[in-house]
Amino acid sequence: MAISFYEKGELTSGFHGWRVVATIRGKRYQKYFSLKRPNNRITQELWYQYQETRAKYYEARYMARSAALQYLDFIGKDHPSTLPCRGVGFQGITLGIGSGKSAAQETCYFSVNKRGAANKFYIDERASLSQAWEHAVKHWGEVFNIRPKDVAKKLAQVPSPDQFKSLRKQLNNHEGCDYQASVLHHVYAEQRSQLEKHKAKATTRGKLNEDDLLAMYANLERQVSEFRN
Repeated sequence: MAISFYEKGELTSGFHGWRVVATIRGKRYQKYFSLKRPNNRITQELWYQYQETRAKYYEARYMARSAALQYLDFIGKDHPSTLPCRGVGFQGITLGIGSGKSAAQETCYFSVNKRGAANKFYIDERASLSQAWEHAVKHWGEVFNIRPKDVAKKLAQVPSPDQFKSLRKQLNNHEGCDYQASVLHHVYAEQRSQLEKHKAKATTRGKLNEDDLLAMYANLERQVSEFRN
């Protein structure tokens, strides 16, 4: 966004007044506000103030439009520089695999990428996939000043475990890494739990409906299976 003032005689075109220029999503916008009065009944001072006010108004209007579109792009699509298999559909959060201060072993995580203050939310025995996502999105909302209603929408969009599977494949096949399949163990924990509960419900023919009882049954069935093996 830019607003420029040209004195009379400064431009060969003869124009004098204000020029407002803006580039929004690659498209250039500009408006001119001439100090040449439409008639002599309007005083020079009044016309000057009027055109100056209009120029400032359009500058503010362009700035507001640009800010709104930048915000919508931020919450609506991955950044152009996002590396393969890292994106989550909006900017500020990416997927990752590795270790760090909060994780002694290599594991999967969500990274909230605030410049100079990046924060990782690991998926491990202390935080499931959905829990790590919730913590990451809430932190994302705070550090990037995201509207509460937009944060709420993102909380419901938990990435699939298969996205981390694709990331591991990308890292191993194209980026020189060697992550074992075990790095995905905690990412799939919730999915395994749900499958076990469904299996337990089917096995008991619906006699057990409470999640805790179903989980208990599934756990006992798993222990028996391991003992038999």
